[in-house]
Amino acid sequence: MAASPSPYAAISVSSGCLCFGALNNIWNGASMPVQPFPTNTGPGTSGTIIRQPIEYNIVAQNGTWNAFRLIDLEKNKVTAWFLAHSDVDPQAELDKILRVSGSPYELDSGSHLNDDKTARQGVFVINRYDWGYYYDKRSRDEVEDVEQLEREAGRVHTVFEAAGLVDLAAARPMVLRWKAQPSSERLWSEGGAWLHIPNSEYMFGRFGFDEDRVAARSFLFFTTYTVFTQTAFEGLGQTLRKKETPKERFERLLQEGFDFSGVEELNKISQPLQGPGIVQLSPQRPPLADCFGPYDPSDHIFRAQDIINIVRSREFEVMPIGGRDVAPGDTSTPISEFIEPWAESAYDVLNEMVLSYLQRTAIPRIGNRGVSAAAELLFPRHTLEDRDSRLDVLCYRKFTQPDALQIPNFDSTYLSNRIKSFLTRFGDASVAFEDECVAGITRVVAYLLAEILEVANRNARWGNVEWAKIMPSDIRTTVYFDFAIRDYLQFSRVYWEGRDRSPSTE
Repeated sequence: MAASPSPYAAISVSSGCLCFGALNNIWNGASMPVQPFPTNTGPGTSGTIIRQPIEYNIVAQNGTWNAFRLIDLEKNKVTAWFLAHSDVDPQAELDKILRVSGSPYELDSGSHLNDDKTARQGVFVINRYDWGYYYDKRSRDEVEDVEQLEREAGRVHTVFEAAGLVDLAAARPMVLRWKAQPSSERLWSEGGAWLHIPNSEYMFGRFGFDEDRVAARSFLFFTTYTVFTQTAFEGLGQTLRKKETPKERFERLLQEGFDFSGVEELNKISQPLQGPGIVQLSPQRPPLADCFGPYDPSDHIFRAQDIINIVRSREFEVMPIGGRDVAPGDTSTPISEFIEPWAESAYDVLNEMVLSYLQRTAIPRIGNRGVSAAAELLFPRHTLEDRDSRLDVLCYRKFTQPDALQIPNFDSTYLSNRIKSFLTRFGDASVAFEDECVAGITRVVAYLLAEILEVANRNARWGNVEWAKIMPSDIRTTVYFDFAIRDYLQFSRVYWEGRDRSPSTE
């Protein structure tokens, strides 16, 4: 039978409410109506930071709350605190909280803002900018925290994070008692706990609620420097999270059915930011009406063996800025390939991007035209000598020069026939496509895949890991962060949304 942790201390809740945070936060919370589980809490913005509206009190279960010190086993010091109602299994409760919303500095730690996932699991998330003496100044004039004033004046240089967790009935008396004392010397009482973590920075909190989200029953307090893979309940040797090598983590995620599509991540980084004065730096996705697909898989151009040949070819080139010479790119990174069950999804998104490019860009520009005229329309920047024109220069060469693509075992005849069939079926009946143009566009899309897969391979191989595989997420992020390739290939529904719609009938 596994050992149970021993409480460090306990507090008592009688008011059905807990106030929390820095002294001024607690003082403010004591004057506000009791807050229920925050089902509608969403992030706001203040300058370049994200904050959530919090009133610093929360409905809580009455009774005894046991407090546990969480110890960094490598540093042998307190690195976090956990409090839970006496009716709650502290180990199971803390494990749940860390799975739902753990440290934002650790991998696979759930949601880091209050969202639908945290709401379903009954976890209330508090982040570094949501509380504390410096980030919410309400009630600071009413509560003079002597140590914080001394720190502001530069007369005290202690480094720590700390927060109180206090029964509403005892909140203001506890603040008055604590405000003249240094944080490290603030004593607990039956009505409240002062959670001090020395040599730390930026504090985070997580409240755990009962299944019906009626009242809080636990509270986790930690900082940036809390590493849960080397942290345990005081007196126990089992860490709160298992430490894994990158390979072990990858294999576990595969076994657990982790979503390696990259769709959710892609839409997070591309979503428009809200708020006055916010500058949108990340490119947004194009309107859905401007996108093409999904196509029937029978329309796909590249077979698995074609894509694998492209990966192995290392057909990747560099062109110095301001110059016109082209040289082979650095191919010293070992080659990664694909792994089931994600290989088909990788082939799918590559083909869908190619088909959307053919339908949106190639059909209207190469139909009824010769190679020279089509090339000028497809790659109008090919005569410029700046960074932004690089891909147009390279693709222009692939399109106009039959020997410009060197991929071993590349079945150009088969692929050109597939592309011509697609162009004919999706183009106007009155439009003809010259064989030279079809061959040229075949070389272009193969080269685009070579560029994407070379960078995706590097991303997958970050740190020169031998076991890495190219995942759909690597492909999507590669395209998104390469502005030139993104401009070519971003008009694909499957790229942005994955394949969960009926095949296109366009």
